[in-house]
Amino acid sequence: MASQQVNKINPFKPNSPVSSGMFAGRMKEIRALEKGLHQTKNNYGSNFLLTGERGIGKSSLMNLFRHLADGSIETDYGRFNFITVNVVISERTTLPVMIKLIERSISREIGKEESVRKFLSDTWSFVQRIKVMDSGIDRAVLDEEPDILIDEFSYSLSRTCQRISNPEKGESAKDGIVFMIDEADNASPSLHIGYFFKAVTELLQQHGCQKIMFVVAGLPEVTEKLAKSHESSIRIFNQLKMKELNLVDTKYVLDRGIEEGNKINQEQTSMGDFAKDHLATLSEGYPHFIQQFAYSAYEQNEDGEISIDDVLVGAFKEGGAIDAIGSRYYESDYHSKIKSDEYRQVLSIMAENFSEWIKKSEIREKFTGDDQTLTDALRALTTRKIILKNPSKMGEYRLQQRGFALWIKLFGSRQKK
Repeated sequence: MASQQVNKINPFKPNSPVSSGMFAGRMKEIRALEKGLHQTKNNYGSNFLLTGERGIGKSSLMNLFRHLADGSIETDYGRFNFITVNVVISERTTLPVMIKLIERSISREIGKEESVRKFLSDTWSFVQRIKVMDSGIDRAVLDEEPDILIDEFSYSLSRTCQRISNPEKGESAKDGIVFMIDEADNASPSLHIGYFFKAVTELLQQHGCQKIMFVVAGLPEVTEKLAKSHESSIRIFNQLKMKELNLVDTKYVLDRGIEEGNKINQEQTSMGDFAKDHLATLSEGYPHFIQQFAYSAYEQNEDGEISIDDVLVGAFKEGGAIDAIGSRYYESDYHSKIKSDEYRQVLSIMAENFSEWIKKSEIREKFTGDDQTLTDALRALTTRKIILKNPSKMGEYRLQQRGFALWIKLFGSRQKK
């Protein structure tokens, strides 16, 4: 049995989007996205803005949505047949870079036939000029107004969508094109992200092309970035704000993971309700956290029955779930984004309340610095989205997640590796 346990495959995946088979909850969001696909297929394009905190499952939902859009999974409206284009935005993504990424993705998806390749080459020929622009050969062209690039991009995109919707002889028809733009909160000002979406959607409408759908995902601050770039850009999106999974959906995720593990491992594993309850409490309904705590408990188990002890030891030990989540989500906030030990002291004091609201006066009672330093710390931590300020009560703050508090208590004093 020991050898089998050592060689067992862990079915939980904390560092990647979950597979569609283990997806749980989000029925409201899924129904809205399915309806959006139906609308877009019938030339009434719909766009969505998907927001939520880190670990809430945005990337997993986007992964499921891609399978719904390309027809891998049947929906209430039948099977769709969209071309899907995936773009992940970084702080270095400029407007020319994003357009080039989109053009390459479209070419990979539909450029397999000679006739289509010729069409794409002609239709997207302006991208060749962007390559010159980025090379430094002509700096004056590099500074060209984004309006020109967006106009050419929109025209090329509309022509491409019309071609795949009304294919020539021997080509198969598509329902349209779906764009999945992830991590949009990373957008730099040079990307003009809000203006880009507002202008493109209006130009596509002018060109008579409504079979294109944009699904943009990011942290809640992406809304501010869109509005700052163009105050009307928010209006083109249907907003879906993702919340934590409830207890029933959390247990469903755990059950599906155990079932998956028992399909691939000779040694069968089970998990009792009390253990599931503890995992649900620790994970706070965040899908990524569910996967990490379950992964660590599964690794800790040696007898085939995941117990409360397996859950707790797997969670709290060095290298366990809280440590792993902290390395990915909290360590940068605690060390890299904060240069002052006094600011870190504020976080440690707040961690005593876990993720409950705490008054500034209560923090001051334990803070060893002066009043001005405390004021500066709270302002800086709020601005950097490390802590939250109570919008309804002046002078109250809290950590975003209970897990952050646990990590600070257990591992915050450890020197950054």
